[in-house]
Amino acid sequence: MKIVIIGGGAAGLFAALNIKNKDNEVIILEKNDEVGKKILVTGNGRCNLWNEDMNTSKYYSSNKELLDSFIDKEIIPKTFERLDNYFEFKIKNGYYYPYSNKATTVRDVLVYECNRKGVQIITNYDVISIKKEDKFIINNDISCDKLIISTGGKSFEVTGSDGKMLDILKDLGHDIIKPLPSLVPLYADETYLNKWNGIRCDATVTSIIDGVNVRSEQGELQLTDYGVSGICVFNISREIAEALNEGRNVSVEINFINKEDIISYFKEHYENQTVHEILLKYFDKKLMKVLLDKMEINERAYFKSLTSKELSRLEKYLTQFNINITGHGDFNKAQVTQGGVSLEDVNPDTFESKKVKDLYLIGEVLDIDGICGGYNLGFAWMSATKVSDNIC
Repeated sequence: MKIVIIGGGAAGLFAALNIKNKDNEVIILEKNDEVGKKILVTGNGRCNLWNEDMNTSKYYSSNKELLDSFIDKEIIPKTFERLDNYFEFKIKNGYYYPYSNKATTVRDVLVYECNRKGVQIITNYDVISIKKEDKFIINNDISCDKLIISTGGKSFEVTGSDGKMLDILKDLGHDIIKPLPSLVPLYADETYLNKWNGIRCDATVTSIIDGVNVRSEQGELQLTDYGVSGICVFNISREIAEALNEGRNVSVEINFINKEDIISYFKEHYENQTVHEILLKYFDKKLMKVLLDKMEINERAYFKSLTSKELSRLEKYLTQFNINITGHGDFNKAQVTQGGVSLEDVNPDTFESKKVKDLYLIGEVLDIDGICGGYNLGFAWMSATKVSDNIC
């Protein structure tokens, strides 16, 4: 049996090394001059490749009711067992990294194992056509019995993920959910942004769409001259990107001090201190200046002298600081793509297309995306494990 895998990323490489045996020929076709380019930029070059809390609640799809069948309870431990055969891990707060803390290690191990098993890797090969006759015919050049698509979506276009394969798959009869950037920074148009640029702080961010609170995440928030960023922002960006694409009103609410009833707390602990003295305990001076300007409170005023209206403004801008969101990072800023081939077109037990026999779809090309924390690479490994088990 001859098996061709289009796309030499995480899913493609892992599928190849699990499928290759003495009875079949496995070829990876990669459009770049090397495989695994996107692996190298994951986790800021550290590659968070797994999470101990792997479950479907960390994933999204246009067909949410199908997620449990694609990421079932059996495939999670089976996939991790295989990863454990190839990698030594360094674990921090449930996040799994290669022991070297370098993404190059993950790519190099996968390539080494593929080479050791006899997988043929062809680089600088751009697939522009796929035909299905008795066999698959790729570019009127290469034929195969079974074909696996692992080309990813459109995120990080600089690594070769341009989404063109989705057009080919659409021509083959598949329903394509519109690709949008996900896990991206958010843009705003506020006069104070350049004043807080470069500040990092712990906060809770909440997405608000058409006046309704949608999702909250806590973590390190990055304040920039274009808006907000950081993992907590990335994790609320999916619904925001979708809402902006639909022309809806979107804002983000920031709670800079995660304490219950902040006014009572300040009164108990800082009643005889000035507003400046209190805020200085919590914030960088640049951020403090932005907050004071919004509050319209004299920083030299003592807390106990503040009027009820001033206390209300103090509480509002410390715990409900609202930013109107006007845009988001594009695909080159996105860590992952939302959208892709509809899950309704794919068999969840085998990852074989329901539209084209012997065609398999794995990884980010499908309409499944996860939050930060190793979940998107996790799905790449899991889908590769399922397809390899089926083919072998």
